[in-house]
Amino acid sequence: MSDYEIGEIDRLIASIVQAGYIDDVQYDPPRCRVRNGEWVSALLPWKTFAAGRVRTWCPPSVGEQAVVLAPSGTLAGAFVLAGFYSDTHGGANGHAGNLTATDWPDGAHEHYDHDAHEYVLSVPAGGRIVFRIGDTQMELTADGITQMTPKLLVDAPDSTFTGNSTTQKRLTFQGGMTGSNSAGGPASEIDGDASFTGTVKSKGVSLPDHIHMVKQEGAPTDPPLKE
Repeated sequence: MSDYEIGEIDRLIASIVQAGYIDDVQYDPPRCRVRNGEWVSALLPWKTFAAGRVRTWCPPSVGEQAVVLAPSGTLAGAFVLAGFYSDTHGGANGHAGNLTATDWPDGAHEHYDHDAHEYVLSVPAGGRIVFRIGDTQMELTADGITQMTPKLLVDAPDSTFTGNSTTQKRLTFQGGMTGSNSAGGPASEIDGDASFTGTVKSKGVSLPDHIHMVKQEGAPTDPPLKE
């Protein structure tokens, strides 16, 4: 075997696995370049979690440590494995064994703590979290929660609202209503007409059915009698 042939075999073997860093990323079609010193690869596909009927999308970042795998040492069929921890980016879970976590460059963070049984999804102020199924959507922002849905059913034996509540359209209740004003003042104020089909009572006196003691004509009546 000639020296050239031996050298070519050595070159192919050396090309099978090459470590480096992501130098450039192209998103459509998904390709990236890997740098190792002065050597920079051609645009190569990177390995993702799934790329068939089920697909995931998590492109590598420039500076992320990666490996180029070239079957038989031929770079024409090579692909990139990224996702090796390095000092440039560090870990995403604070080096804790009880966390599974993801960090994003804008400060968003997701983790599950299997010791505390706690799942946390955090998005920076100015962002939003959206859950959507057909015409139903829930949007969470730093200012509050917006729920849009054709129909909302809350099946809860007891519910408590600690602040004011506004209903812009008709309010219907079927189990009665009680209340008080702990802040002082009237417990109920209605701006407009009110219609009742039953008896209205105030301090034990019926509005439609109360009676007064008879007095001489023209004299003021006594207060209504309680039932």
